[in-house]
Amino acid sequence: MRLQRRNPRPPGKHTARLAVAATFAATAVAVVGAPLPAAAAVAPLVATQSGKCLDVVGGISDPGAPLQIWGCSGAAWQQWELTGAGELRTLGGTRCLDAEGWGTASGTRLITWTCTGAVNQQFTRGAGGTLVGRHSGLCVDVKDGATAHGTPVRLWTCNGAPAQQWQFGTPSAPAPAGSLVVAADGTGRYRTVQQAVDAVPVDSPSRVVIAVRPGTYRGALTVPSNKPNITLLGLGDSPDDVVIVDDRAAGTPKPGGGTYGTGGSATATVSGRDFHADNLTIANDFDEAANAGLPGHQAVALSLGSDRAVLDDVHLLGNQDTLYVADSARAYFSDCYIAGDVDYVFGGGTAVFDRCELRQLVRGGYTTAASTPTTRRYGFLFHRSRFTGTAPAASTHLGRPWRQGAQVVVRESALGAHIKGAQPWTDMGTATWQNARFREFRNTGPGAGTGPNRPQLSDAEAAGYTPQRYLAGGDGWNPVSTGWPSTPDGFAAVAGLGLSGTTGGQGGPTVTVTDQASLERYAAAATPYVIRVAGRITVQPFGKEIPVASDKTIIGVGTTGEIFQGGLQLKDVRNVVIRNLTIGNTYDPNDPDGKCCDHDAIQMDGAHHVWIDHNRLTRAGDGLLDSRLDTSFVTVSYNELSNHNKAFGIGWTSNVTAQLTIHHNWIRSTNQRNPSVDNVARAHLYNNLLQDVTSYGIRARGGTRAVVENNHFLRVANPYSYQDTAELVQRGNVVASSTGSQTSRGTAFDPRASYSYALDAASDLPNLLATRTGPQADIR
Repeated sequence: MRLQRRNPRPPGKHTARLAVAATFAATAVAVVGAPLPAAAAVAPLVATQSGKCLDVVGGISDPGAPLQIWGCSGAAWQQWELTGAGELRTLGGTRCLDAEGWGTASGTRLITWTCTGAVNQQFTRGAGGTLVGRHSGLCVDVKDGATAHGTPVRLWTCNGAPAQQWQFGTPSAPAPAGSLVVAADGTGRYRTVQQAVDAVPVDSPSRVVIAVRPGTYRGALTVPSNKPNITLLGLGDSPDDVVIVDDRAAGTPKPGGGTYGTGGSATATVSGRDFHADNLTIANDFDEAANAGLPGHQAVALSLGSDRAVLDDVHLLGNQDTLYVADSARAYFSDCYIAGDVDYVFGGGTAVFDRCELRQLVRGGYTTAASTPTTRRYGFLFHRSRFTGTAPAASTHLGRPWRQGAQVVVRESALGAHIKGAQPWTDMGTATWQNARFREFRNTGPGAGTGPNRPQLSDAEAAGYTPQRYLAGGDGWNPVSTGWPSTPDGFAAVAGLGLSGTTGGQGGPTVTVTDQASLERYAAAATPYVIRVAGRITVQPFGKEIPVASDKTIIGVGTTGEIFQGGLQLKDVRNVVIRNLTIGNTYDPNDPDGKCCDHDAIQMDGAHHVWIDHNRLTRAGDGLLDSRLDTSFVTVSYNELSNHNKAFGIGWTSNVTAQLTIHHNWIRSTNQRNPSVDNVARAHLYNNLLQDVTSYGIRARGGTRAVVENNHFLRVANPYSYQDTAELVQRGNVVASSTGSQTSRGTAFDPRASYSYALDAASDLPNLLATRTGPQADIR
C-alpha cells in the first residue's frame, strides 16, 4: 500500500512518495538539507537562520577571496564539499575554506585559499549544525547574527546561536522571528514537533509559531485543549518536505493491552482552539496489505477537535478515515490535498474545504461519512474543489451518512469520472441518504450531473451555503475574508479572446518556492500552478526576466516575497496573476534609460487576461511595468511603483485593440511614463495617486481612448495630456502643487459599458493608498 500525494507531481519537486512502513523505517529521518557526512557530495552550505548560502564574494577564484552569505543561486562558488580530511572545498575543488593568517581569535576572517591540507583548513561538524575549526576551536559565524545579503562570515567563539547553524543542501525558508524551530537534524531548538508543542505555555493568549524544517517526523503528535493559538509552519519548498507520520490503526495492539481504536490511531490529535497549519503533510502510513488479518483498518492521519482551525496548503494522507472532524471542530481548509479511499473525510464537526483536492486511491469507496447532529445546520462544504482519483470509473460515492441527518454540500467543484454519476450518495447502515442533507450546486466534470438521486440547491438556497455562512457560528468567525478580493475587477475580469476572465493558476496545485530554480521550473510549466514565493529570491544573471507561462498565479507569502535583481516576462501567454510581490532592483546608474539591457520588473508582450495586484515595483533597469504588443484585458491595481525613471509604458504597436484598467496605484518619485498610453482602445485610469513626478504624468498617445477620473496628482509636472489623435476624458481629479499640461478632449468611452466599479474620493487617496498599496500580510 502506498499513500499517494498530489498527482500529477510538479516537475523536479522534492517528492519522494510516502510508502509503506518498511520504507519509512529504512529511511529513518530523511531531511532535505540535512548535514552531510564526511566525503559527501557537493552541495550548497546554507545559513539556517537566513536561508542564504555561503558565498565567495564576486565568485573570485584567486586565493584570498572573502566569504559572505548571499541568496542561493546554484553558482559554483556556492557549492561546497566536506572531505574526509575535514576540508571545505569549493570552486570545483580548487579552493578551500581557510582561517586567514592561521588566526585563532574571535573575528578572524574566513577566506578561500589553495587547498594545502593544513589544520587551519580543517573543520568538523559540531552540535546543533555548527562548523568548528580544528585549529582554532572557533565556529563559522555570520557576523553579528545578521541576515542581509553580503554579511561577512568569520570565526567566533562557539555559542550555539542561530548565526552559527549551517546545513548542506536545499535551503529551507527562514523561520519567522520568535518562532520555536524544529529540525530533525539538530539545527533547531527541538528535534521533534511534540517537544515544541510541550514547550508552549499553557493557555497562551498569543499565537506561538512552531517552524518545522524539512524532514520526516515519525511518531504521534498531540496538541491538547490547553494549548490554543499554535501554528505549525512547514519551512520546505512544498508540503511534501515536512512530513509528520505514524502507522497505527484501530486494530493495532497497544503496549499495555487492548487496541488503539479509531480515535487512538491518529497520527496527529489536535484539540487546542485556533490551531493553524501551513505547508506540511500529516500522514498515516498503516500498511493494510501487510496487516490483512488485523481487524480494524481505520487509520486516522488527523483527528481535529479544534474550534476556529485554519489549515492552508496542508496534505493529509491515509486510506480509511484519513481526516476526522470532531463535533467540537469548526475548521477552514484551503488549497489542501486529502487522499484516501473509505470515509476519508468523516465526523460531526463543521468544515469548509476551499479549493482543495480530494484524491480517491486505487479502489472505489466513499469520500465522506458525515455525522452532523440534526440540531446543527452546517456540516461539510466542498467549495470550488477537485475530486480526482485513480479508482475505476463510477466506483466512488460522494458520501454516506454516518448519522441520520448528516449534512454535506458539494458546490462549484470538478468531479472526476470515478464518482458514481447515477447514484453519488448511498446509505450507511440504517441511516439513509434520502434522510440526510446532501446537496450539490453547479458542479462540473465527468462525475457531475443532475437527476432524481442528485438533489441540487437553487440559486436562492445556495446563498445560504457559502464558506462564510458555514463558519460564522455565534462569534462571526470568518477566516475566508482577508479584506482583499481574490479575483480581479476591471478588464481582467471581462470575457474575450476565448476566456471568461482571469483566474491564473486556480485549480492547479499550490507550491511554495524559495529559490530561483524552483520558481523558473513551476513558472514555465505547461499546466496551471499557484506559486507562492517565500522570502527573497535573488535572480542570476543580474536583470534576468523569468518567463511565465499561461495559467499561473505567482503570489508572495505575507510581505516577504521578493524577486530581487530580476523580473518577470509574460510573452504570448494568457491568464496570469501576479500578486503581493516586491520586484526590481535591476537599476544600473550607468544606464539610467535602460538602453543597454531592458531589465523590466514586469514585461508583457502579446499577453491577455493578466491581473497585476498589490506589488511593489522599484528601481528596474528599464521600465517598472511594460505592456506591449497588443497586451489586453489587463487590470493593474493597488501597486506601488517608485524610485525610477520610467514607471509604466503601454503600446509598442500600431493596432488599437488593447483594453486596460489601472486603478488604486501609488506612483511616486518617478520621471516619465506614469503611464504613457499609446494606441490603447480603452484605457481606464481611476483612483491612482501620482506623487513627485518630474517629467510628465498620464499621457495618451496615438489612437488611445482614455478615461482619467478621480485621480490625485501631487507635485506632478504635466499631470495629464494627449498627443496625436488620442482622446482623453478627465473628471473628478485633484491636482495639487502641480504645474504644466492638463489637457483633455473627446468622449473616449464609457467604462460602465464593460464593468461596474466604485470610485473613492480623489482627496482621500494620499491617506488611503499609503497603507493599501504594495504587498499585504493578509493576502494569500
